[in-house]
This record gives sequence, structure tokens and C-alpha cells, in this order.
Amino acid sequence: MYKSLLNRLMKWVLENIYGIFLIFAVAIIADAISNLNDRISSPVISLVAGVLLANFGFLGAWAKPSLSLASGHILKIGICLLGFRLVFSEITEIGSPIGVLIVIGVVIIVFFGIQKIGKIFGISEPLALLVASGYSICGVSAIAAMKPLSRADEEETGYAVGLVTLFGSIAVLAFPIVQAIFDFDESLFGWWIGLSVHDTGQVVATASVVSEDTLDSAVLVKMCRILMLAPLLMFVVFKQHKKSENSQKWKLPLPIFIFGFIAAAAMRSASVFSEDFIQTIGDIRNFLITMAMFGLGAGIRLKILKNLGRQPLLLGFISWIAVLAVAGAGVLIQNQI
Repeated sequence: MYKSLLNRLMKWVLENIYGIFLIFAVAIIADAISNLNDRISSPVISLVAGVLLANFGFLGAWAKPSLSLASGHILKIGICLLGFRLVFSEITEIGSPIGVLIVIGVVIIVFFGIQKIGKIFGISEPLALLVASGYSICGVSAIAAMKPLSRADEEETGYAVGLVTLFGSIAVLAFPIVQAIFDFDESLFGWWIGLSVHDTGQVVATASVVSEDTLDSAVLVKMCRILMLAPLLMFVVFKQHKKSENSQKWKLPLPIFIFGFIAAAAMRSASVFSEDFIQTIGDIRNFLITMAMFGLGAGIRLKILKNLGRQPLLLGFISWIAVLAVAGAGVLIQNQI
């Protein structure tokens, strides 16, 4: 049995060797470019590469099985490893219980508020869910984690990643200018950055321009936001399970990869592994998600993306302003404690 399985696996690898080589090569190049400029994340580079190669006709049927592997199984393995970023004890380091509640409240308001805004603008539920996930939790990583649950297609996924990247990049440029003009308290400014900037890399890039105190506050708040990923994933799963027409037939409500995500977070929180090992896992995770984004990007057709219209862009802008306002209100409350 195992020999037969191994033979079939080897046969599949040999039949798709060029496609496998391609997704590895793109991920390596994207990682190298990202290392030259840490404000550009390798998953975004890989996604753009997939879009360009696919739409200019460089990817034929020969690459399809490998691209499906990247956007399917490899993505889910990357999501499992994403759990190693989380340490449950970090939530106690944020200070008072009120501070923790502020972070939780902002995430929940943004997550459900953006979906409500999307409904008002006639945006599809999958796209609104992905944008809400990226804006409220941790940018591209949250979109990658939510994608298998959202039933979003590649075009919607690409648009969501594009919105997170666009408005997150604007935040990287805008926040230091705002601080230079108004000279806010550095720690509280770090709170505002940590609560409102989408991607972790963008948070670090934005806060590090201001000061070390700002960076410390921003990263701590951001880590607490990331801790909300698991509960919101489970909420979406159970919501979908409840809506399912096949609810009479019992099914495991949580996908296996979410169990992997929670197990990884539990092991990290229990200090099972050394920090060096966690760092290695982080590098592997980022590489896998970079490969997955290439597969997702290759499924995006620009002609179809154009058909989505300007409404998603408007959703992204209004949601960004709303996030800044809600996060700012959270900071004001924190300042009164």
C-alpha cells in the first residue's frame, strides 16, 4: 500500500517537475527581493508574479497541477504553521484588562463593520469577508487563512490582497508624517499604529520610523490582534456549518488545517520548542505562503478582475478610514485609563 502510494507520488512529481520548479523558483526570487526591501512582502511579490505570468500567457496546462497544489495543500500547511506566531501569554503583557478589551473590541467592530459596509455597496460576501479579515487582523496572512473558508475565487482573493497592500502602504507613508506634525505621545501613537495598520510588516515599518517606544507598543498590540485570528476563523466555520443544507448529516465543523493552526499556537504558548526552531518554522511558513500566493495569483484574470468594478476599491478606502477612526477611538479610551 505505502509502496503503491509512493510510486504514484513519484510519478506525479516527475510529470509536473517543471511546474514544481517554477513555484519554488518564484518563491525564492520573491523572498530575495523582499530581503532587499523589507517594506515589500514576498507573498505580495509572488502574487503579482503569478498575475503577470498567467495573463501574459506564460503559464499553460503544464503548470496547472502545480499551481493547484500551491493554492491548495501548500496554503493550508502554511496556515497551520501560522499558529506558531501566536503566544497566548502575550495578551497579559498589554497591560490592564481594559486594554485587552479595547483590542478585542476594535477587531470585532472592524471585522463585522467592513462586512456590513460591503453589503451596503453590493460587494460579494466572500470578498467582503476577506477584506474584513485582512483589515481587522493581520493583512495578507489573515486573507490567506480565511480564503479556504470564504468560498472566494482567485480574482476576489487578489483584489483583497491588493486593497490590504495599497492602503497598508499608504499608512506606512502617512503615519510618520502625522506624527511629525502633531507630535503625539509615542506609546499611544504605537497603539494607534498597532490597532489600525493591516500587515505585521507594515506595522513594524511604520512604527520603527517614529521611535523604539512606538515600535514596542505597536508590535504588542498587533500581536494581540493576531490572537483574534483563531476565534474568528472558528466563528466563520460554525456560521457556515449552521447554514449548511446538509446539517442533518454530521460533519466535522472545523477543517483539519484549523486544528493544526490551534495546535501550533498551543505548542508555541507552552514553549515546547526553542526560539531558534520557531524562527526556522517562521521562515518555512513565509516561504510556503509565498508559494501559495503565486498559485492564487496565477488564477487571477485581469479582464474578470476589471468586471468587479470600482466598488471594491471604494470599500477599501471607506473601510480604511473607518479602521483609523475606530482605532483612534480605542486609543483615546486607553489614554483615559
